[in-house]
Amino acid sequence: MSRIKFKIDKPGSVKLIILNLIGMKLDELRAGYMREGEHILAWKSKFNLSGSVLNYRVELDEKIIEESLFVAR
Repeated sequence: MSRIKFKIDKPGSVKLIILNLIGMKLDELRAGYMREGEHILAWKSKFNLSGSVLNYRVELDEKIIEESLFVAR
């Protein structure tokens, strides 16, 4: 299980998208309404991605935050 930490600067409906390094969508989590501040979401892959580096995108209204994620073994 991987923990994804992110910060949003205003409240709103948040969607989290997990992507591989070439931009292919692997999973989508709808986190729902969140307040501003730091958040941590747990994500477990449906596939064996141990040791992989992935990207994730947090979408809040028109704002998009993109970061990398290392999937632990």
